[in-house]
Amino acid sequence: MKKFYRQIVEANDRGYENSLSHVIRNPESKYFNGRADNTLLVEPNYHIGTVHSAATLYCCPESRHYRDKSLLPNIELACSYIISKAHEDGTTDFRATNFFTPATFELHSVVRAYKIFEKYGGSSPAEQETLGWIKKLLEKLALGCLNGGFHTPNHRWVESAAMLGCYNILGWPELKEKVNKYLAEGIDIDEDGEFTERSPGMYNGVNDNALLMMAEEGNMPELYPHVKKNMDLLFDYIEPDGTIFTQNSRRKDKGEGSASGKFYPGGPYYHIYLWAGYLFNDKRYLKFAEQIMEDSIYSGRGTPGPLWLYMLIPELKEFEPDLSDVEVPTAYSAFYPGSDIYRRRNGFWSYSIIANNPNFMFFKCGDTQMYLRICASFFAVAQFMPEKLEKTATGYKMFFHSHGEYKMPFEHPTTSIWAEMDHSERGVIHPCDLDFTVEFTDLDDGVKLHITTDGTAEVPFKLEYVISPNCRVETADIVTEATAGNQITVKHGQVRIEQQAGEEIYIDGTFASHLYHSSMRGSVPQAKDAFTIYSTDDTPIDRTVEIHFKKRESVHEL
Repeated sequence: MKKFYRQIVEANDRGYENSLSHVIRNPESKYFNGRADNTLLVEPNYHIGTVHSAATLYCCPESRHYRDKSLLPNIELACSYIISKAHEDGTTDFRATNFFTPATFELHSVVRAYKIFEKYGGSSPAEQETLGWIKKLLEKLALGCLNGGFHTPNHRWVESAAMLGCYNILGWPELKEKVNKYLAEGIDIDEDGEFTERSPGMYNGVNDNALLMMAEEGNMPELYPHVKKNMDLLFDYIEPDGTIFTQNSRRKDKGEGSASGKFYPGGPYYHIYLWAGYLFNDKRYLKFAEQIMEDSIYSGRGTPGPLWLYMLIPELKEFEPDLSDVEVPTAYSAFYPGSDIYRRRNGFWSYSIIANNPNFMFFKCGDTQMYLRICASFFAVAQFMPEKLEKTATGYKMFFHSHGEYKMPFEHPTTSIWAEMDHSERGVIHPCDLDFTVEFTDLDDGVKLHITTDGTAEVPFKLEYVISPNCRVETADIVTEATAGNQITVKHGQVRIEQQAGEEIYIDGTFASHLYHSSMRGSVPQAKDAFTIYSTDDTPIDRTVEIHFKKRESVHEL
């Protein structure tokens, strides 16, 4: 988009200039000419950024580094350094975690740098020598793709995109042959648009980028529907504060329910939605790209910098669509049975019900996040974590079964070694069962939960509300700041959770009969980065809780 182009160029100029200060200049160092990160870790492939940035800026008329000949030796140094550190088979070491790995992610940048420099870099001997160095780097790293493998599902598509880009430059048939083998496995995406890794904060975007590149480099428009399904899905994962709901992820963006963990649709998603929006003439995607950029700049998280996209699609420099009447959805209800998640949002509030997680329900109201847990002190196996979320005639339901028992002595033991005993032959006495059911019903301004148990009686039970520490908590008798690591137990009545901006959460139906909660055996430890409200009782449980969301109309008096 034209309105952001100059800011993107400036961000790339600053980024390149800052990177020069990270190059190791000491000839006595074993990392001489390498590039360090902020932790002083020197990765062989960090210089990919040097190659990409310098090649792109050298060719960009709006950059202050345009046609600056001092960039050319930096590109050569970076290429030669990476080549010297690669293994003989072309694989490289990512010292932070992976060794003898193909440089698949990095190759995307090298392919783009080569294409840009080949098109705009000039024909002088020095410029052609620089292009030759980028090609040498491509050859080395492409060899690594042929000799390397993958260890997560998304790497297949990242690698395939890299190999197709290299194939179009180098013409090695083996590259395309390996891509075809990956494609023969089929794209790992379900009918709802969810990839295997279910990672909206990180790897879904990686897949979208890779498939867009594969479609372009391999002339495979049949890949576009997969990308569009996942990009459409993301709209149902955007929270009221602009973050992405990631707690159903199978990768590290899940964060295990941390109240402070946040993922924003920043740089990676900006270029994906701009690229796809332009390609498909989809104004929703373009509007979302605009929102991502504006929010990232306004909040101080930086300027997404895909200058390469503007260089490869120069029409974007003057592209200024009218998006004044376009809106990204802010109200929806969506059930995805394949992922066992229900997402509902209505403007400033949202909630999510998810299976396979002790944090089975998440709420977002403005900037306040809250999630729920249930546990009973029952043989240390009764942390509520259902495997499925079921749709019912009135809403949704979760069920969880827990079992405990005692063993009897053997009638005729054959050994005294515990590990060699066949414990399935032991008798069982006093088997105990405890079943939980939670039913969810949408309300106009929130949700109702009906919590019941069947089975063993007199088991201590707790329901906990875990709240991000940026708000105030009020009952009929107390007002307190929700500070991290602290807690209250509310015996009855209503709880109001408010934040300064004016959004409020109301909890109706609190209860308490004991204080055995934070130390309960078998339960997830109390969150140290959040404030907790406890409700407690003894089984059998038959409780109804309602959670409502409101905008504050006036200041509440004490």
